[in-house]
Amino acid sequence: MFEESSVGNSDDLRAEFARLGETRTWEPGAAVVTEGEVADCMYLIHEGELRAFVVGEGGRVVELNTLHPGELFGELMLSGEVRTATVQVITRARLTRVTREQAERALAQRPELAFQLIQRLVQRVRTLTRTVGRLASVDVYGRLVGLFDALAVDDRGLRVVPGPLSQQRIAERVGASKAMVNRLLTDLAKGGYIEVSRERIVLLRKLPPKW
Repeated sequence: MFEESSVGNSDDLRAEFARLGETRTWEPGAAVVTEGEVADCMYLIHEGELRAFVVGEGGRVVELNTLHPGELFGELMLSGEVRTATVQVITRARLTRVTREQAERALAQRPELAFQLIQRLVQRVRTLTRTVGRLASVDVYGRLVGLFDALAVDDRGLRVVPGPLSQQRIAERVGASKAMVNRLLTDLAKGGYIEVSRERIVLLRKLPPKW
């Protein structure tokens, strides 16, 4: 439900679902699906950015992934169970909604599409396994470094984590408290390792392995 996989001919699957479903626009902050609700449809992203997250004990939010155009989410509705995560719009998004009946009919008529969807779900399980393993085995600082490494891009000779990326979002993505993230960012900035602004985080030099 949370990551695009590199599947051969996956354009066929997306094109078929785009043809079958109903397309509409969602505004930032809207919850497209909510953890615990009945799962009766899936979605194809045409435009925009969304995030998938779960709420743990004490109400702590843990972000599982960020979703982009071309990706599908909600495939587990084929099992007929409830949603396992909430998916919320970050930037204005255009999505196609495909009902369970529409998806099942398409997959029955075109078995190659079912195979592509299975490949996506296998990749999803691998991704979630890595995510859970990282959360369980690496401390908060290590997860923060891993997040920066995953998001950083080169910008005019600088290594930059694009924003806006609030401390709350960072905390949710690394499974920590906002206070802990604030302390780490402040210490790294004082140490001359990063430069933090509303628009981005500049990685001034290689982050130390431990903190």
